[in-house]
Amino acid sequence: MELIGSPRAARRLRVERAVIIHADAEWLPRIAEGRIDLFQKLEAKARSEGWPMLLVAAGSREAVELDRRSEDIRLICADAPGYAPRTLHIHPSYIWGFWHLDELGLRAHSSLRFGGFCAEQVDPAKARYFFDGVSGYMLRENISGRPQEVRVHAPLQGARATVFCQEIEDQPGEPLHYLTTEEMIRTCAEHDRAALIYVKIHPATTKPTRRAIMDITRDYPNVKLSEASVHDLIEASDLVVTQTSGVGFEALMQRCAVVTCGKTDYWQATLTARRVSDLREALSFGPEAMADFPFERFFYWYLGQRCLEPAKDGVETRAWARIRDKAML
Repeated sequence: MELIGSPRAARRLRVERAVIIHADAEWLPRIAEGRIDLFQKLEAKARSEGWPMLLVAAGSREAVELDRRSEDIRLICADAPGYAPRTLHIHPSYIWGFWHLDELGLRAHSSLRFGGFCAEQVDPAKARYFFDGVSGYMLRENISGRPQEVRVHAPLQGARATVFCQEIEDQPGEPLHYLTTEEMIRTCAEHDRAALIYVKIHPATTKPTRRAIMDITRDYPNVKLSEASVHDLIEASDLVVTQTSGVGFEALMQRCAVVTCGKTDYWQATLTARRVSDLREALSFGPEAMADFPFERFFYWYLGQRCLEPAKDGVETRAWARIRDKAML
């Protein structure tokens, strides 16, 4: 795949039309070096359809130059939500091995946030087979979005909830959270002071935020900071509480009740807390309210039917069909 490395190279581009990947700093070298199967397969498919595939650094001057061209198709592999003609967003989903290809953006910005999940329209046998295969592998191999601590041999002490913290409250743009990290921790801790609450800090959290979280937890004897595997913490908890973290989606693999305190594209499978009172109610009744939720069908509906799985044969045909539809080819 050709990398367009300068504005001059972009201006001198001779092909009339192309599929152009706009990749951020994390993904640009991996794609350029051919380390991502999905792009390898998609490039071959695009070429067979008469569309060369090019690569450019997202947000660069050469990317701006290429945006002047009207016949190209853009695939954005970066956290840059937004609707535009002939443009789709492509990025890994919450579960390893699955990718979004979406008109609006990624995760909380994905069009899946507006999707209507209807369990009756999902084949239960296919859903169960898919769910067991994906969740079994992830849990058995201790795989998550980030490397995890080695799983414990003895089960963790049971907890009413685990609060998974992330750093999104001071991010630029429209806020994605309804409750702050402090509100989540204090509400969980004070709901039942005899009930154990685990708190796990995201590994990418900055030192000031980490210190602030640690200061909050010191106020409560029933709150315990933990670095255990997310899978162990989920297994030990009646509830998972988060804002928009992908760990909330991973909790569905253990059929655990999840409370999301921010905008997510998997809210259809969670209890959403927009106010502190909502979180209190979920702490009281959440596990019972979600006991009969069809986790397997939702998992298949989201991942199996709406995301791309590069390991599967024909993924490039499925992806190209979406691109054709978007670009009106």
